[in-house]
Amino acid sequence: MSPSTRDRPAKSPLSRDAVITAGLKVLREEGIEGVTMRRVASELDTGAASLYVYVSNRQDLLNQMFDAVTAEVDLGDEPDPQRWREQLVAVLTSARDAMDRYPGIARVPLANVPTGPNASRAADRMLGLLRAGGVDDRSAAWFLDVVSLYLNAASFETSIYVEQGREHDEVDEQIREGFEQLDLDELPNIRSMMPLLLSGDGDERFAFGLQLMIDGLLNTEPPKI
Repeated sequence: MSPSTRDRPAKSPLSRDAVITAGLKVLREEGIEGVTMRRVASELDTGAASLYVYVSNRQDLLNQMFDAVTAEVDLGDEPDPQRWREQLVAVLTSARDAMDRYPGIARVPLANVPTGPNASRAADRMLGLLRAGGVDDRSAAWFLDVVSLYLNAASFETSIYVEQGREHDEVDEQIREGFEQLDLDELPNIRSMMPLLLSGDGDERFAFGLQLMIDGLLNTEPPKI
């Protein structure tokens, strides 16, 4: 005999936050491909049609999920002209870490500029930091676009490794084995620099990339309007 309706625990009322939370839970457990309207509705013990009160479609759901993730980014203190580089790196690193906690979410902003309230606050803070550093507005605007691509790509790559269950050491070993199958006499630079090509962990390489981009920004002529 099935339990009566009165014996079942009451369902939590649907809300926008509940839908987003359920979407992020599905993403962590099944990957971004698993995030469908039907699957998220199932997580909430309801029908897919019920979700359309809160999200327009799957893309809108993903956009709102991404914005919820960016709410976890630590924006730090108000821009300080004496510390703006350190502050900018901290915000970007926090953004990468937030996305890494939800493997696959970094796919959402690719070719889809995030304009949600949390993402916009993060973008505004980074622009403010660049202005505090004396960067001209056109360069700051373009830098934000370029560094966002770098940030999203770094996190998306990490999500692929997570999905495949590959550790950093395993990836390095696969790269080494791939090169060693080639005739390294024809690749003298790769042969001599192999240890360096495989050196550094993800955090070190990410920080190095940010340093390159910021240094390049400061040493590049402002784009002409």
